[in-house]
Amino acid sequence: MEEKDITEAAAAPAAEAPKKERKPIRHMMWAAALISLLLMLLGEILGDLFTGFLARLFHVQDGGVLFLFMYLSFLGIDLVVLLYTWLFEKPVFRTFGYRAAGGEGNTWKLFGIGLLVGFGMNAGCILLAWLHGDLHFSLGAFRPFYLLAALVCVCIQSGAEELLCRGYMMGVLRDRYNVWVAAAFNALFFGALHLFNNGVTVLGILNVVAVGFALSVAMIKLRSLWFCIAVHTAWNYSQSIFFGLPNSGMVSAGSFLHLEAAADSIFYDTGFGVESSFPALAMMVLLTVCLLLIGRRKSAES
Repeated sequence: MEEKDITEAAAAPAAEAPKKERKPIRHMMWAAALISLLLMLLGEILGDLFTGFLARLFHVQDGGVLFLFMYLSFLGIDLVVLLYTWLFEKPVFRTFGYRAAGGEGNTWKLFGIGLLVGFGMNAGCILLAWLHGDLHFSLGAFRPFYLLAALVCVCIQSGAEELLCRGYMMGVLRDRYNVWVAAAFNALFFGALHLFNNGVTVLGILNVVAVGFALSVAMIKLRSLWFCIAVHTAWNYSQSIFFGLPNSGMVSAGSFLHLEAAADSIFYDTGFGVESSFPALAMMVLLTVCLLLIGRRKSAES
């Protein structure tokens, strides 16, 4: 009788041990990439239909406004990603609004810091190119309403890419893989999305991968999608709308400054802009290092 009791007692923990949770197939790298591409394609179709309708409704022919419509069309991707994560990836969807008591997460403070970081990095690269004599500007028309509308449209575009890559993809991959594996794959996927942009170069793609990794690190250390959106928005806005330089190969027709002449160097590429320069790569590395140091300090304090 005693021997039986001991045997049953020894077997009890094994019977009560919880089963290891199986991660969904859609969280595997190839599946997450395929779903991301499908979401992007569906969102692009929806966004193009929307902006095309607006252009016909208001008979829009101004080049500057049509350029903003290109950014606005990314609203379709925003909506599709939000709907998909709300329906099928609730834990990931909740991270889009995550906020902790200590100021971590999606706060307006981190959003504002992100805007300053993005503008500062881009303006620093452009300043170096200008001092080197690669860029010559003229002053364009000051249209406050256009500049404000452009900021909103660029935020929609940058927000779509961040929702898709740092929001959905990073969210599902880090649930299955080591966070650094997830960050590396996310960055490579982000770079692949820009392979066919106008004027793309090897260094340009390397820089896009670098910023993808840096913003993935921001998600790991700050847990703030808003910070990533703000950095992305400020970089694109300052480069394209304020300085009038190519943004991933596309040039704004209604920028505050106009580029009169440009020359190729290590500071600037006439086809892909400062995004294909060595200072841009240095900026992304610096951002990554700063985020890692911030994360280490937070870990030491906790």
